[in-house]
Amino acid sequence: MTTPTPPEGKFVTVDEAEARYEGDFPSGRRQWLMWRLFDVENALMGLVPSLRKPLDDIIADSIAAGDPGRVDRVKSLVIDKALQMYRNPFGGALAQQMQMVDDVQESRTFRGSTSAAIAFDEGELNQVRLRTRRRSKLGSIPIDPWRITC
Repeated sequence: MTTPTPPEGKFVTVDEAEARYEGDFPSGRRQWLMWRLFDVENALMGLVPSLRKPLDDIIADSIAAGDPGRVDRVKSLVIDKALQMYRNPFGGALAQQMQMVDDVQESRTFRGSTSAAIAFDEGELNQVRLRTRRRSKLGSIPIDPWRITC
């Protein structure tokens, strides 16, 4: 049986993600990172339909809407989510893990906000949604009904 090769990400390459890691990313985890970047991108595209288009169309639509930095925000969000899963593989339920072997005590502590599940809050989704310009209500004037005064 052959091992499947992870597809290249639509928004982020594994080199970009490794560059944002705060140290040397382990070379043995590179394939894991490629799969997680792919998973995070797919989850994000499932929640933000305007990101399902080809990348050139997304860039053109973003520029037309007056938001040329949108793709950069998508990249940052995808990388942050993938690296959160790397830093805390046990999920958000585990905040601290302790293990005692003879006289040696090993302890791991994770931030409570990190999670192994791919989840986006509403603020994160709003950052990467296509911003549409609202039309002014030109031509509609609010008026009061006519009254007879005595």
